[in-house]
Amino acid sequence: PTIHEALNRRMHNGNNTSTLPGAVVRTEGQPEHADPVVNTNYDHLGTVYNCYNTLFGRDSYTNTGAVLISTVHHRVAYVNAFWDGTQMVYGDGDGVNASNLANSLDVTAHELTHAVTDVESDLIYSGESGGLNESMSDIFGAVCEWYGDGAGDVSARHWLIGDDIWTPSIPNDALRYMNSPTLDGDSLDYYPDYSSGVDVHYSSGISNLAFYLLSQGGTHPRAKTTQVVAGIGIEKAARIFYKANVDLLLPSSNFE
Repeated sequence: PTIHEALNRRMHNGNNTSTLPGAVVRTEGQPEHADPVVNTNYDHLGTVYNCYNTLFGRDSYTNTGAVLISTVHHRVAYVNAFWDGTQMVYGDGDGVNASNLANSLDVTAHELTHAVTDVESDLIYSGESGGLNESMSDIFGAVCEWYGDGAGDVSARHWLIGDDIWTPSIPNDALRYMNSPTLDGDSLDYYPDYSSGVDVHYSSGISNLAFYLLSQGGTHPRAKTTQVVAGIGIEKAARIFYKANVDLLLPSSNFE
């Protein structure tokens, strides 16, 4: 009874260099920083922590209260965000393909879910297990965005991955579309179309669509099957996929 869970964030400024983690600019409980990107990402880290803690009783990505470390302004015009095994890292984007990736809640949840997966199922990041690994991150990106919006009704935008930072001059597009994965021109939405060597960011569409249908119900968007799925809602669907990641999947698990 004397042990308490607690959110603990530490923000760094990479100052547009490749050095990590960079200077500490804000720690847990400190007032807002002059840099709005620092503050936005600090808030997103809190939302993702609370999403996992409220829905699943999880205390940070380790489930033992690990500090959430984040570096913003990594490199120059860098169009990427990643989990490096220790911390989150975000580029500022190039203003054409992407705006600042640290400003996106579902990107933050996506990358921190890689950390959860590393600790739990440890899905190998290649082949079918790699597609499942990427899919877990997309799924909990959507779940935590829904949670951050008040955990009420699910909207169409919750199924768009990175829509708030991707190609800022083109409205309503996204990195990936969980409700209809082939809309991005690369992702798969049907397991029989899978072949070895498919990039994990594209094979993830197979289980992204499975999660979407489990949550919302419906039929395959391109009528690849005739199965009518009865949706159980995003929270129950999230509990199933969380259970799979924590207790069921193994490093070499495949889509089957």
